Amino acid sequence: MQFGAFIPQGWRLDLVGIDTFAHWSTMVDVTKKAETLGFTSAWVYDHFHTVPLPTQEPTYEAWTLMAALAVATDTIRLGQMCTCNGYRSPSY
Repeated sequence: MQFGAFIPQGWRLDLVGIDTFAHWSTMVDVTKKAETLGFTSAWVYDHFHTVPLPTQEPTYEAWTLMAALAVATDTIRLGQMCTCNGYRSPSY
C-alpha cells in the first residue's frame, strides 16, 4: 500500500498563525517529513485563494511550489490534486 500527503500551502487556511517568512520552511519540512516516513507522494492544490471564502492569507501557486519542492526532496513523487490549464495561457 502506498500513501500520499497533502502539503500545507495556504489554500485551506493551513498556514494561518505561522509567520509569513516561515511558510516556505514549513512546507519543505512537512514534505521532507513525509518523505522520511515513507510516504510515496506529496500533493498540492492548484487554487489561488483560500476556501471557503477568499481572504488576505497567502496561498502558494501549485506549479511553482512543486518545482521548488523537487529541489528540496529526493525520492517523494510530487503531484497536484487538480490543475487548470485555463489559468496559464501559452501565449504569455
